[in-house]
Amino acid sequence: MPSSEAVRAEVATLAAENLICYQCGQCTAACPSGHDLEQGPRRLMRLILTEQAEELLESDDLWRCTGCGSCSAACPMELDVAGALARLRAAGRTRGARRCPEREAAMVATRRLAGHDTIDSVAFGASMAARGFLPRDVLSAAGAASRLVRDRLARRPLPASPNGAVTTGGEAAVPGAVDATAPTSSGTATPATSSRAFFAGCALLQDATAHAQTRDVAAGLGFSLAEAVGAGCCGHPSRGASSAGFTSAETVVTVCPACDRSLEESGTRTTPLWEALVDHALRGGHDLRATGPAFVPYVGCLAERDRAIDALAGAAALAGVECLTSYPSLHSGCCGALGGIYRGETHATRRLLDYAAERSAPVVTTCLLCRDNLRSATRRRRLSVRIHFWPEFFGSAGPAEAIDGRLP
Repeated sequence: MPSSEAVRAEVATLAAENLICYQCGQCTAACPSGHDLEQGPRRLMRLILTEQAEELLESDDLWRCTGCGSCSAACPMELDVAGALARLRAAGRTRGARRCPEREAAMVATRRLAGHDTIDSVAFGASMAARGFLPRDVLSAAGAASRLVRDRLARRPLPASPNGAVTTGGEAAVPGAVDATAPTSSGTATPATSSRAFFAGCALLQDATAHAQTRDVAAGLGFSLAEAVGAGCCGHPSRGASSAGFTSAETVVTVCPACDRSLEESGTRTTPLWEALVDHALRGGHDLRATGPAFVPYVGCLAERDRAIDALAGAAALAGVECLTSYPSLHSGCCGALGGIYRGETHATRRLLDYAAERSAPVVTTCLLCRDNLRSATRRRRLSVRIHFWPEFFGSAGPAEAIDGRLP
């Protein structure tokens, strides 16, 4: 069947499946990216119902959708709006429709993951530039690429034992995993009292400093990270064209909300590391320390927002600092998703950064990609707002009793 006929057939199928949509608008109201979309999910659903295939494939909103599922959850008719948009993106890959940064980034990621386990940031950026898409904040992008190359040149791989297991401190670890009791960035090994399977994803492994800080704060709390070696990318950057090659029978901890969603779609249960650390600290009688007296939380658009905000508030309570919040959607709007550094800051991030600037407080985010997009936005807008990844702001302060002076 010719491509155009196949697309029209898919749109007709979607129209029949979603016929009970009565255009109430709850999907658009629930969308964290709503202010940054030209049409929004309600209007896209209208185009589906009227079978306007060409206009659908020309819409940038298909690719600015992050797939968070908020629209589907809000639909009173229980329609899978996010699933319908995902199927339209799949159809859109067969057509040479108008290109937006998000669509081009998704296509580049899909091609990369077809032959590699992970998304390489330097290669990704070169591919985007070759297609005419340059970061809006070239200085920040160049700095990030420089740090990545420097980290790679300085990196020393852990030795492998004869049976293929990674070794830590001369002692064989579980095959395919690295234990957080290995030397951290401080050069010392910290005994752990709780071990959890850890999926690092793409982004964390390409930021050596953030990776070391993550391991340090976990080790300081006695929380051992059994890190899967060569686990690869969760597949999210390719927007459904690639799935995670990693699976686990046990619940794994992650540092990325996109990884949470992608792994769970592949059948692996996940828990955000930051939530697990806060829970572990509470049960173990540990306190956290913080680099400042207050912060503005930001959880991105893919996280379970209430749950993520609760975890940040829990960390604030353990550290004795203030978590500054306003209306809920202020703290969960999309940072730009795949096209963030190529499209520039979003309406959501502008409002968030204005709120933080007015209160002279840093922003703390649970997502490394959100951190980098927010930092780019502060540079472009010349704001003096500091943006922290969770372990850059929070760290282990030791047992609560010792800090309070109740133990010698």
